[in-house]
Amino acid sequence: MRFASLVLLTSLSAVLLQDAPSTAIKTGGHTYQLFCAREGETIAASDTGLCEKTESGGVLRFEVRNEAGEAQFSQDAPAGTPFTYVGIFAFANAGQQVLDVDTSRDDTGGSGRKPVHLIYYLDPSPSRLVPFNPPLVDVDGFTQIPSGVALSRTFDAGFFRFSVLLDFNSSTHRIEIMPDQAAFSAFSPRGRQKPGTSSGLGAIKLSASHDAAATKTDITLAPGHRVKWWQSPDMPETSDKPTGGQVLTILAAWAPASLKQADNAPDGVKMVYFDWNNLWLQIQVDDHTGWIRGSSSFRAIGLTMPSGPQ
Repeated sequence: MRFASLVLLTSLSAVLLQDAPSTAIKTGGHTYQLFCAREGETIAASDTGLCEKTESGGVLRFEVRNEAGEAQFSQDAPAGTPFTYVGIFAFANAGQQVLDVDTSRDDTGGSGRKPVHLIYYLDPSPSRLVPFNPPLVDVDGFTQIPSGVALSRTFDAGFFRFSVLLDFNSSTHRIEIMPDQAAFSAFSPRGRQKPGTSSGLGAIKLSASHDAAATKTDITLAPGHRVKWWQSPDMPETSDKPTGGQVLTILAAWAPASLKQADNAPDGVKMVYFDWNNLWLQIQVDDHTGWIRGSSSFRAIGLTMPSGPQ
């Protein structure tokens, strides 16, 4: 099925050159090492590829230097909010390599916001490290795709989770929402992975595409219909159907997604946002495949919002 290849992209495991911070990373014909300056200290090489806040203070500045000792990339912490964590990693797939520098800063303003986890991505070209822009917050991490390296961002929409892919454009050194994503990977909410019968019933309108103007088909749901996620391993297609024979399979999701300025982060730092008011699910029922939109439709097929904190 055409949607399966898309979903599999985000479930592939990462191929890290170094799956933990390393004292030196060899890539692109060069060797790179992390240097850090903590409060009250001079800048020095990290023996582990990791710099953390200590009793003496947080990290005020970090540099990524090559084998000649030249700083190829550097960042200073914003005034009053030193880094609590800096780590350097490398990822490779299909001949493409990317370095990333993970950073974290505490919120010292008393706003109660979670720590800022900001990641810088670097292209280890033969001549020097070239930053990919924009730097990002709130991404899951690297994902393999046939053509190289991508990033994924998974959202919890309550009724379901879905993942958006981001692409590294090596020509422009930009990070972009991957174009031509006709659908996103859809996953069951945490703790509700198993298929089961549903009390949802009634009529739903199945759209031919995730477009409000698309052609619609009326579908009637029988009480006690079976709801499953396409990747559920414990419900065979033919042998575990309910008495009424109606099985509803959730295939994919979609919503308008974009990169915008991130809250509580320096200017130019972006994060992925999506339109909560235009959230769609692709489903298959009674040999019909199409799209439904909105909370009332999600409840009608038997999905529920969690009652407690997510």
